[in-house]
This record gives sequence, C-alpha cells and structure tokens, in this order.
Amino acid sequence: MECAKHPGRPAIAICEKNQIGFCRECCECEPEEACCGCLDPALYCKFRTQCVIRELARERRKGNRT
Repeated sequence: MECAKHPGRPAIAICEKNQIGFCRECCECEPEEACCGCLDPALYCKFRTQCVIRELARERRKGNRT
C-alpha cells in the first residue's frame, strides 16, 4: 500500500478501518498536528486497540510533555 499524502512512497502505518496508508515522513513529522493520526477519533473502530497510527500519535504526545 502507498502513502495517501505522498503517492509512490510505501506505507509503514495503515488505517485498517479506512484502508489508508501513511509513510515514514507522515508518521515522524513536525509539527505534531500535521502528523498521521486517527482519521475518525470520535467514531467507533473495532481496530482501535491494535492501531499502529493511534500508538504512534500517543508516543508523540507523550514525548512532547517532557
């Protein structure tokens, strides 16, 4: 799967619910608001507990607090 924002780049994180991929640059970017994150955080997602995108966003937020 390719990155949704950067066609031609391989996706390292994939939203299972929406079948959208994000490349390394999207997942490790600055500022935090521009990074990959949950596309529908208010809606139910059966994949949320095992979501790589959600975990990456959580780690970024955790790192910015210190």
